[in-house]
Amino acid sequence: MESNRDIPADAHTRHVFYAGGEYVASEDGNARSLQGQIYVEHLTPIGKPLNKYPIVFIPGGGRSSVDFLTKPDGNPGWASFFLARGHECYLIDPAFRGRSPWSPSRNSKYHVFPAELVAKAWTTTTTTTSPLYSAQSQWPGTGQPGDPSFDGMYASTFPSLDDIVLQQSTTQKSCAALLDRIARPVILVGHSLGAPVAWLVADVRPRLVKAVVAVEPAGPPFAGLGASGPRAVLSAYGVSDAPITFVPPVVDTSVDFVLTRVQGNGEKGQKEVLLQVGDDDDKPPRQLVNLVDVDVLVITGEASRHATYDWGTAAFLRQAGVKEVKHIMLGDMGIRGNRHMMMMERNSDQIAGLVGGWVDELG
Repeated sequence: MESNRDIPADAHTRHVFYAGGEYVASEDGNARSLQGQIYVEHLTPIGKPLNKYPIVFIPGGGRSSVDFLTKPDGNPGWASFFLARGHECYLIDPAFRGRSPWSPSRNSKYHVFPAELVAKAWTTTTTTTSPLYSAQSQWPGTGQPGDPSFDGMYASTFPSLDDIVLQQSTTQKSCAALLDRIARPVILVGHSLGAPVAWLVADVRPRLVKAVVAVEPAGPPFAGLGASGPRAVLSAYGVSDAPITFVPPVVDTSVDFVLTRVQGNGEKGQKEVLLQVGDDDDKPPRQLVNLVDVDVLVITGEASRHATYDWGTAAFLRQAGVKEVKHIMLGDMGIRGNRHMMMMERNSDQIAGLVGGWVDELG
C-alpha cells in the first residue's frame, strides 16, 4: 500500500473541459457552430487538504496554459508549486488560441511573434545594452533562437487575434462561465495581456474573485506597450481594451476620462504615466466599482521594462477605488534578475512562494 510519503508533492487528478461559448449561425444561415469557448485543464491535488481558494491561471499574449505547467528547461512550473500547497488549479487557453477553437471565417486576422522579437523583448541575456535587461540573470540559457530553453518556450508561442477587444471580451465571458461552474471565490493569476482579462472577469463576477495576482500586467494605463513597443490601439479603459464598469459610466473613452501626466520616481527609473485627474469636486476620478473589494497583487521583475511603468497600473487601480493594491518590485525583496517570463525562469518557485505567502494572508 502506497504511503503519503511516496506520493509526489504535486500529485493530482486531471480533468479537461470547455467553458462558455455561444452558438453562431453560419453566413448562409443554414448551420450553427459553437464559438468563443475556452479550454480548461482542472488539476486537483491528492494526498493533502485542499486550500479554500482555487487558482485560475490566465496566460499572456501569444501564450497558453502551457506556460504554467512545465518550464522550458523541463522543470515543474507554477501549477506544480501551487498543487503542492493544496490549491486546485484551473489553467485556460484564452478564446481563439491554443486548444480553444476559432473560426477563420468569422475572426479577425492573426499576428505572429517573430523569434527575434520574442528574444529581444523577453529572454535575451547577451545582445542588449539596456541597463534593465542587462540585469537579467534568471533565464536558463542565452535567450536566443537555437538555445534549447528559448526554443522550448518559442515552440509554444501561438498566433494572436488582431482584434484585442474581441479577444478580451470573449475570454471574459467564457472565464465568467468557468467561475460560475467553480461556484466559489478564486484567485486569478493573469500574466501580461492576461491581466486585463482578470480585471474584466472580476468586473462581472466580483463575488467569485477573491483576489487578482497581476504578473507584469499589460500597461501602462491608457498607453499600452506590446512586445515590439507602443501598440497602435491604446488601452481605452485604462487597464483594459474591452469595456469595464466605471462609475460614473464611460460612454466615450476619448472624452469621459480626464487624464494628466504623472511623473514617476526618477531615481527608481520610473517613467511618466497617464492617470485620471484627481481631487476634482466637479469630475472626480471614475471608480472601478466592481473591483473595490478585490485584493490585488502586482508583481514586477527587476530586469524588465515593466519596472519603469507598473507603478502606474497600481496607482491607477488605487485611484479608481480598489482598496487593497500591493505592488511588489522583486528586486526590492532580494529576488534578483527576473524579466517578463518570470514563471519560466530559474527562480520561479521563489516568486511563487512570495505569491503563496500573500494568498495565505488573505484569510
